[in-house]
Amino acid sequence: MPGAHPSAHNPFTSGTPYQTTPYPTWGANSRPGYPMGPSTMDPRAACAPTVARKHTGAVVIGVIAGVMVLLLLVFFGIGTVVSSAGRAAHQTMDTDDYDQSALEDLRARGYEPEDYLNDDGTVKDQKVYRFSEADSYTQYKQLLEGKSSEYNSKSPDDAIKLLPELSDRGVEYYGAWLKYLLTAEQELEASGERTTTDPNEIDIYYNAQTTALNELEQKFLHGEDLGIHATLRDSEGNVRDLYTGAFDLKSSQPDIPTLTADWEQKIKAVPIAMGSDGTYLAAGEQLIASVGLSPTYDFKSVYDHCSGSTRLADETTLGAFCSATPNLIYINQNSRNWTYDVTGSYYPNAVKHELAHAMIYRICGTTAPALRVDHEALTNSYATLYFGAERDVLNSGAQNAPWYTMTDASDTAAQLVHDGHCSISAD
Repeated sequence: MPGAHPSAHNPFTSGTPYQTTPYPTWGANSRPGYPMGPSTMDPRAACAPTVARKHTGAVVIGVIAGVMVLLLLVFFGIGTVVSSAGRAAHQTMDTDDYDQSALEDLRARGYEPEDYLNDDGTVKDQKVYRFSEADSYTQYKQLLEGKSSEYNSKSPDDAIKLLPELSDRGVEYYGAWLKYLLTAEQELEASGERTTTDPNEIDIYYNAQTTALNELEQKFLHGEDLGIHATLRDSEGNVRDLYTGAFDLKSSQPDIPTLTADWEQKIKAVPIAMGSDGTYLAAGEQLIASVGLSPTYDFKSVYDHCSGSTRLADETTLGAFCSATPNLIYINQNSRNWTYDVTGSYYPNAVKHELAHAMIYRICGTTAPALRVDHEALTNSYATLYFGAERDVLNSGAQNAPWYTMTDASDTAAQLVHDGHCSISAD
């Protein structure tokens, strides 16, 4: 979120935010923008734990049998895998200072800033890009399918050479990796149907997927903690945890109506009052904590997870939301107008704007759904309609940055998102 200003200078003159990525990934600690090619390492040579040859023939035969059963179960798609590690890089960052670079950004995306909006507030001839049509989608698809074919087609003898140890746990470890690959392929197909209004978002997403896949493969080959939770259904239909043997409590997608109602009630219940220190800092922290998120004042750490536009300098950015760390709201205490921002009512409204980014991401899997309005205007409308943000405060300074201006169209788009609708027909 851009910072406010003590003068009449527009607090929203920041242009569109950093590119965002639309869907969670399986990878841990992945960072977009640094693609890695397929591993050329011989997986058998790379496996760090050496298989001891002093095991008896009976143990080896038992492990071979376990591998054969495991491969059959995986082949028939029995089992699940869910990530408990970090989700890969998605992000959005709000910015400040409307300048020539902001105009150039719009023109690079095919828009004329002077003629950007229709009279009703919708974006003129908004361009929509499908994820499956991007080169980065094809490259990641080829990499993923190649690895899946390589590891799923190994004979039991070759599979044993990849086990970190000749044991049931070693067999389960291999099974978790196989299930990850199969589930990633299913997620790839689903992600290909997604759309965005920012083509850069697609490349950031699949570059992050590529990095995450390569990093997890190296963890597997070195017998490291995969950071994932995997289950397998046994012959009796029981779902068994591959690591602990406990039954799995299946996770599910959030109940959107329940989630939105919960956030709205909790955010609106936070009293917005100046603290004894003369600032609204505590109110902002209470807003963020009310929905289980955390503020971080280490603003530069956002770059450990999200990369983005170079349009604005850090000193003109007040806050940010990064989808790679969806439970954090980044606050920049070193922003140029920090003292003015945090001592005025603009600050809690800016926090609500960032929380609206977080909610839109949770509903749509992206902060920029294709709803024919700019997603910053959509975010402002969502914060106003559902989190109690002040429309006049968020809208007053947007004369020089039309993409932040709330309109009837952005309000309608916010209502669609709130109801779980993240795209509309291009017709």
